[in-house]
Amino acid sequence: MYERPAVDVYSPMSHTMWLASLVFGGTGGALNAVLSDCAHVLPSLVTLSPGQTRIVRVGILGSIAIGVATTLLLSYVIEIAGARVTATSGFGLVLLGFCDLFIAFVSARWLTNEVDKLVLRKAVFKAASAPAAHPDVVDEMETAPPYTLYTLADGLLPGRAGAPMTPFRGRRL
Repeated sequence: MYERPAVDVYSPMSHTMWLASLVFGGTGGALNAVLSDCAHVLPSLVTLSPGQTRIVRVGILGSIAIGVATTLLLSYVIEIAGARVTATSGFGLVLLGFCDLFIAFVSARWLTNEVDKLVLRKAVFKAASAPAAHPDVVDEMETAPPYTLYTLADGLLPGRAGAPMTPFRGRRL
């Protein structure tokens, strides 16, 4: 009968790999934050209309946390499965780090892309139900990031009776 050898989670190599997963996971999440529309530091909860859909804009710290959690979970699953990742040389640790960096970046990117898809759907709905827009606003919408596009489309809708109209040109979130 096959018996799996015990995994020594207190070995120095294990600590080095956990630390590498932590560092490279955070770096991958930060890389996603730099390349996406995560200009705010903390995660925020935003309500989009119509339908009062709530989304979480992950922000820089949220993107880093997603990258770290993904790589640490992957390292934990590898150790639980009994697989031995032995990176005895500097090259092995660098290769492991690049794998962690890639996995963290892709996982954080996937989450931000799903949020951006939902925001873009809501923005298209708002823009389709609005009257004709000024050409300057349309030009600005062409290059705007997803959440800014949503706010521009929201500004196109006519206001309620008695509600103050807010200017939408030059407003960046």
